[in-house]
Amino acid sequence: MQTSNMTSLRAALAAAALVAASIAAAWAQTGPSSELAVSAAQVQGYLQSEFPRDFQALGGLVSMTASNPQLSIPADGNRVQMQFDASNGGDALGRVWLSSGLRYDPQAMALYLDAPRVDRVVPASGQELRERDRQLVSLFLQDYASSEPLYRLDPQLLASFGKVRVESARVANGRIVVQLNQPVSAPDLSEAQ
Repeated sequence: MQTSNMTSLRAALAAAALVAASIAAAWAQTGPSSELAVSAAQVQGYLQSEFPRDFQALGGLVSMTASNPQLSIPADGNRVQMQFDASNGGDALGRVWLSSGLRYDPQAMALYLDAPRVDRVVPASGQELRERDRQLVSLFLQDYASSEPLYRLDPQLLASFGKVRVESARVANGRIVVQLNQPVSAPDLSEAQ
């Protein structure tokens, strides 16, 4: 195995252990709960591994690349906020700000954007975006929301809950709250390294 692959594997394992430890610590303080909290930092870590994203529309006639995502979760809202750089064929279009609700897909065990809305675009050129470029950003956002997860829940963690199911996800108090169908106790994470 190459050194860079081994380093990436070690980093991924360390991140997984940190997430598992934080979940265990939270449960140790509160006892059984029917909610899991996902922080903006956890989602940001996932997004870093999934971007840049290339998008093609109209049979490849137009394309766009989204890169440098940043996610935040306002303490007083019910939508996540995300921003990214958009470029078209190597030409920078600008920085796109969006907000969105969330939906949970049980088959994918993942959270997806729900009803995303472009809140602002700051064009790289300082000029207003052309209509074609605005439509391209909108098409990318629709495609991303329908087919690409914002965050994938850890299947091993969910499996440790047995028959407990995720019912929904929402944004509340500056975090993503994953609602379970019944309370669960902290999983045995003693073997997590």
